[in-house]
Amino acid sequence: MKKYLVLVCALMLASGCASGMKKSFTVIADPPDSDIKVVSGRDLDVEKYRSPAKISVRIPKDSRFLVKNVVEISKAAYKTQKIQLRDIQDGEVLNIKLDKVVAYRLKYRLISPAQSDEIKFKDKIISLSFVVGDQSFQMNLENLTTYPLKILWGSADYTDINSRAHRLMHFGIRYQDRNNAIPAQVVPARGSIQQTVMPISSVVYSQEKKAYENFPLFPLDSDMAAGLKGRIFYILIPVEIDRQTIPYNFKIEITEAVKQGA
Repeated sequence: MKKYLVLVCALMLASGCASGMKKSFTVIADPPDSDIKVVSGRDLDVEKYRSPAKISVRIPKDSRFLVKNVVEISKAAYKTQKIQLRDIQDGEVLNIKLDKVVAYRLKYRLISPAQSDEIKFKDKIISLSFVVGDQSFQMNLENLTTYPLKILWGSADYTDINSRAHRLMHFGIRYQDRNNAIPAQVVPARGSIQQTVMPISSVVYSQEKKAYENFPLFPLDSDMAAGLKGRIFYILIPVEIDRQTIPYNFKIEITEAVKQGA
């Protein structure tokens, strides 16, 4: 009988350990009536609160479930914040300030190798233009010569407004292959290509979503964008023609940062 009781107690203790660790914390959000959603446990149970809220959860030890245990604070017209439960200390008081959702529109001009109010360039070899999107550049390149031309993607790069260099990739490259060598692309004589181009570093794999995500080129959803006016970035597109390499390095200035609806 004693052995049986010991076994039962051991199983109960093991069950308690397997269910995870209990944690309590408080969320105080600004705006004060923000919505709070908590996803916790192995079964990813969902509980909803209104700020301020005292919350108790049990988080699993298994990393497969732990990464999905989060607290999400949201409110209409504000940017949602999400925090991993594993990063919250037992007894902690979280003071969360949500930022208002804003949107900025940027304008650009080409400074060199030629000046243009648009990002357009033409010489005897190529005609090229860029359209800047939220997450990528739309590039149009025309080969003006009677020789085939190669775009040397392995040497192409983007230098951001903080002078950090990033390798470039295009949509013809699978995301999972982005860190491999990128082959050159041939543009036939008198031919043209259109490519969506982005920094390799802006493509990341989300363990939570089990999918690839693209980070924006610029923080257009916050008032930090107001400080982008006058900033400079570069796009280097080297080409090879008739065994000669030409490193086209485009210096681009952000000329306007306009808050939408302002």
